[in-house]
Amino acid sequence: MPSPAPEDPAKAAALYLQACDRGNGSACADLGQLYDRGAGVPKDAAVAAGYYRRACEIGSPLGCNNLGLDCKEGLGVRANDTSAADLFAKACDLGGADGCTNLGYMRSVGRGVALDGPLAVRLYQVACDEGSAQGCHNLAYRYELGVDVEKSEREALPLYERACSLGLAVGCDNMGGLFERGRSIVRDMDQAVRLYAKACAMGDMTGCNNVGHMYKLARGVPRDDIKATRYFRRACDGGLPLGCKNLAKTSSADEAPGSTPDRR
Repeated sequence: MPSPAPEDPAKAAALYLQACDRGNGSACADLGQLYDRGAGVPKDAAVAAGYYRRACEIGSPLGCNNLGLDCKEGLGVRANDTSAADLFAKACDLGGADGCTNLGYMRSVGRGVALDGPLAVRLYQVACDEGSAQGCHNLAYRYELGVDVEKSEREALPLYERACSLGLAVGCDNMGGLFERGRSIVRDMDQAVRLYAKACAMGDMTGCNNVGHMYKLARGVPRDDIKATRYFRRACDGGLPLGCKNLAKTSSADEAPGSTPDRR
């Protein structure tokens, strides 16, 4: 998980550098993040990668994970999936939950390592247990769809809930979807609306579109075209094409009676 931005990035950079030079791996990783963001120092992916490498060599799971991401995406270093997977594995072994999540992804698609879905599931479980919101979400998604595990929305629900509580907006949105559909759990439209709205407030534009859908069709809330339009506009302004499509349909003077907004 990235470190929070310091109040005075330039001052923080100088202090991180001192600590890094004295062998503090966490400080090296934090300094790398400042170079990634261009906060208090010039934005420079190559310099950031260098500090992540130093951090990883000292034993910082954050440094190993972030250098792995750079290798995976070719940011500041040459793209190399095998190196990325190795770095994620090291981060995971050092107790870095995000490293376990990222290694799980690499295993799930066979990128840089052999394809191994069951191992991906175990890695996501470790990551979730260690507090990775994305790890919880990825594991929940596999239970929801039945990928390398027995399909179970009942198993998916608490995992989405944990991802949501850890601050991952899409976890809230997907949890809302389980309550709205009500296939293997009790349908609860009130909960669905609340969770979609929470996801929207956290910046998930699909959540905003889904709230608009609920207001448009009076699902869990009274029908309110004004609120539906507001949420579709927010989704559209946030870059979701589907939100723009629904906004156009809702705003159209010749909208067909009973027309249904799009969800996916």
